[in-house]
Amino acid sequence: RCFVGTSQQSSLVCLPRQHLAVVSLVVLLIPLIPFVVSVFQMAASADDSLSRLLRRASLTVSAGLAAGAAVSAAAVVYRRTHRRMLESLPVSSSAGDIVEEVVTPAPDGILWSELARHDSLDEAWIAISGQVYNVTPFLEDHPGGKLLLLAFAGREATEPFETVGHSALAQRELRRLRVGALCKDPHTYSLVKAGADGGARRVVERLRGGAQLTGGSKAADEEGAASLGLWEVGSRGFMPTRDPVGIEALFGTKFDVFAELADLLPSMGFTGALRKRLDGDSELQRRLLAAGDASALQGLSEDQIERAFMVAGYTMLAYWRGGTLAYSSGTGADHVSRKNVEGGTCNIDDTKFVLPAFLAKPLLLLSNHLGRPPMPDYIATVLYNWTRIDKTGPVSTSNIRCVVRLTGLQDEEWFFKTHVIIESEAAQIVASIIRATETKDDDELLSLLMDLEEALWRVVRACLPIMYERNESGTPQCSEHMFYQVLRPLIKAGTLAFEGDTATATTDTGAAGNSLVPRFLHGPSGAMSSLLPCIDAACGIETSSARLRDALKMFEKSMPHAHREFLAKLKSQPSIRDRILATRPESGEVNEQHDALTRSFNRVISRVLDFRWQHWQYVKNYIMKPGALSHAVGSGGTSFDYLQQHITDTEKARIRERGGDGFSKLHTENGELPPMHLPPTPAAGRRDQTHSREFWSVDGDHGLLSREPLVAPNLAPWGQTLVPPMLEAMNLIWDLCQKVPSLCTGNGPYYETVDALAPKLAVLQDDRAVAGLSESAREYLMTSLSHIKAGCMASGNRKPPRCIEKPLQVVARSVGRPPFLDFTELVLCNWDTTTVDSTRGQEAEQAAGHQDETPEPKRHVVWRFLAMPDEEWYRATHIVMHEEAREVVAAIRVGHVAMRDLNDRAAVSSMVRVGAWCNKFCDFFDAYFEAKDSRTESVMIRRLEPFITRSGNHELSIEETACWVYCMGSSVLFLALHAYLGIQMCPEFEAENPEVEALGETLRRMIKEGRVCMPVAHREFLEQLEKPGVSMRQYCFRRFGAKRVSVEVLHDLEAGYNDSLYALGRLLSRRVHLVSRFFPQLAGNFGALNSDLEAAMQHSRLQLLNMRQRVFRSLQA
Repeated sequence: RCFVGTSQQSSLVCLPRQHLAVVSLVVLLIPLIPFVVSVFQMAASADDSLSRLLRRASLTVSAGLAAGAAVSAAAVVYRRTHRRMLESLPVSSSAGDIVEEVVTPAPDGILWSELARHDSLDEAWIAISGQVYNVTPFLEDHPGGKLLLLAFAGREATEPFETVGHSALAQRELRRLRVGALCKDPHTYSLVKAGADGGARRVVERLRGGAQLTGGSKAADEEGAASLGLWEVGSRGFMPTRDPVGIEALFGTKFDVFAELADLLPSMGFTGALRKRLDGDSELQRRLLAAGDASALQGLSEDQIERAFMVAGYTMLAYWRGGTLAYSSGTGADHVSRKNVEGGTCNIDDTKFVLPAFLAKPLLLLSNHLGRPPMPDYIATVLYNWTRIDKTGPVSTSNIRCVVRLTGLQDEEWFFKTHVIIESEAAQIVASIIRATETKDDDELLSLLMDLEEALWRVVRACLPIMYERNESGTPQCSEHMFYQVLRPLIKAGTLAFEGDTATATTDTGAAGNSLVPRFLHGPSGAMSSLLPCIDAACGIETSSARLRDALKMFEKSMPHAHREFLAKLKSQPSIRDRILATRPESGEVNEQHDALTRSFNRVISRVLDFRWQHWQYVKNYIMKPGALSHAVGSGGTSFDYLQQHITDTEKARIRERGGDGFSKLHTENGELPPMHLPPTPAAGRRDQTHSREFWSVDGDHGLLSREPLVAPNLAPWGQTLVPPMLEAMNLIWDLCQKVPSLCTGNGPYYETVDALAPKLAVLQDDRAVAGLSESAREYLMTSLSHIKAGCMASGNRKPPRCIEKPLQVVARSVGRPPFLDFTELVLCNWDTTTVDSTRGQEAEQAAGHQDETPEPKRHVVWRFLAMPDEEWYRATHIVMHEEAREVVAAIRVGHVAMRDLNDRAAVSSMVRVGAWCNKFCDFFDAYFEAKDSRTESVMIRRLEPFITRSGNHELSIEETACWVYCMGSSVLFLALHAYLGIQMCPEFEAENPEVEALGETLRRMIKEGRVCMPVAHREFLEQLEKPGVSMRQYCFRRFGAKRVSVEVLHDLEAGYNDSLYALGRLLSRRVHLVSRFFPQLAGNFGALNSDLEAAMQHSRLQLLNMRQRVFRSLQA
């Protein structure tokens, strides 16, 4: 058994040297057996002499040693010979379900494909930290149950192994099960056979960590694709069933003239030279007219006709729009109207332009044959305008290119390639929808809804952001200004008359029967994609607006017939929403399976909303922002108001969830989140002095803020207990803090002013007097003195006066924090309450039916440096955020109790509340970002930098300051959320850009340094969350290994965890947005860093149901 090798693994598992020594010893002992027998015989016989006994013993020992040496030598020779023999054998490609690609494995390493084959109950291997272990003998003895081990059999299990935590005994047991080291090549790819359909699909997955995209299907994956219709909906979604043919497919046909012009369109079309050439070349016109004859389509395949329509349409656009931009030297001066058209400055008047017959006739012929308008549409520009560079490679930005272009811009290429990748990755969405609408089994429907939500999540989080990627130099791959000013004017909707057009259909102008009546042509638009209409029909998302219905019906005319028929069939049958509502239990009944279906369906709706919001961001960034427009029209020619209406309709598709002790009612029919409110603050006369351990309690009414606000010493309860000299010194400190904005400007006399008050502050030089103050007084002193120190150092001094430095050192030691300004002093302890009358509109008062006279508390900053609105906004928003954090702390506390009691419903409720809180503050920040002008924010942070970066042990760089803003310095909030979910806030990673990698290292260092500046109670709270075995991730893994946990419970745990993880990622993206507004020069690197962090966070998503399915397959095998 020790000498058995595998055909896929070049290394041989050989007999260890220790085993060879044992074998040799056994061989040595075998000849001694007859010697011992002879000894007893001679002892019984008196005739044998001692000399004969010794001679026989020496001969026997010599023979044994010789035999042992011979066996050892033979074993060594055999081992070496057998290894060379195995290494010379060719690698088999038919073993198991995995086919290894042409890869050069690292020497002396177990290939990933070999690991993946050991995924059964009979032989289970797992990989942990680069080492492979055979856990088969340990399955029954695993404390977490064998299901958890089987779920990761044949896979990488480092992250769950470290998440759950293991004892030293378990570590020793693991070393005993070691098989060998894993192949160290991180770029090994494998081809994995699909499950139910039996077809092979490429999973472009880095075997360490996993990639974001699947890469679509290979060109040769579809067996018998030639017999399928080009646009038949199937495993490739709405992509063509076979890869698009190239331009060369038109050679030898009457459309070859268009193929010859295709490569000239960017250079000749943009300047108008193409129009000039076609108008003056009679031979070209003759060949183009010949392509308009009905016989030109005879013998052409569906692929060739689609390619001909696409090239003819692009030629029409180059002829029509070429040379018409105001800043180009076009030849279309006779069509100039010199008017500024929304979406680009154009010189042509569409109402006076007639497309000549040599272009109009072929285009109308192809248009009538395909049943689509004579204008390049979404199919022509996206779905059929790509080709693979490596024909066996994936559909990715680096492996596909556009076939035909209007310009030579990378921006055009990237814009359309992004949509190709979206459609390719969306194939899994379509496949899940087809199966979900056909299945009659609720368990299968639940699994398919999870697959659908996962596929939508991948498209939203991995595909849509591709549009905003930048190259190595930091330049956008698709600049919004290039798209808006150059590409969009060439492809947008317009009115065009076709020479020889005998159509009698009524046009937009109301005329009919006129051959020269212009047609209104809709340019290519994402609304022409069949993807979202398919999702709407399957999920039962209704369209309430008649205008929206008409627009969608109009865009359907630009879809292939097969897509239209598929959508019509989908709309004619009950939707998934209808099916779930039809099986809703009666009032009062409990049906956990139906509840799980409802929650899973609502998560699908959430992902659809994410998709539509991201699409809306496309509109804002690529049309409204570069055009400085408040109202825009898409390239398809319709208003974007329908997007907002569609978002509202999608919200209404949610199904009301059943309330209870374990689940939240957040997903209501109107989709509204709970309003953010501020709690009432106790009156000043009732402010009680608190004990030291309560001042920074995370469970108080003020959340993560200090228990008491910052007030003048003579108004504070603790001020009444001070002796007169100390009270006077405290009031002087208050006055000095108020003078910071006026005396620190322009290296003002702030340092001198502070130093002049040294005699009056002499009482603060008494260490015992300072250390003996109450906790509230010492926190007041810590916050105020750190602000004074920051003001002195920002005024051009290396350190503050001694009258400030010494008491600051003493009070800092007493409160357990460093003697300088950080987020705790800047925000958490720097607030007070202003009571204002709540203002409500007259209509609201009439609707409410009463007059609300309750005072509304409002938080505000006490100490300021700049005294400007931006500074107030920055600090006040974080004050509100950390006060509202009491909700998330309460949810975490509930989650810990639920984990202790194994209460799955309460654990899910805890995660739902954490996710809702994160989403609430995403909306909170979005509202501020939309309402606030960002042009002064970068100036504000530069003015604020001297105060917040020079008061510490060293002056912070701009990168360190940006990281400090991102993680909120000494705030425990984000670290607590990450610890609760069991993930790291900034894990180590390898970035392609060294600057991004250095930025990640800086962020990790700033996070580590910020812990020192936290209040002691906050540090203790964080340490409790970081203890082994108390994270929600660990709990989910433990519950997966339990035998009596149902599929519905696993679904709820998985969905609740993934939703909260997704919400936290959204909230962190708002921090990146904030940093980009403050530090525009770091926007590119921080965006790249955020992408890497999001990728790490996406890899942490739970897949408990998929793990359960893998376990069942292993058990069945």
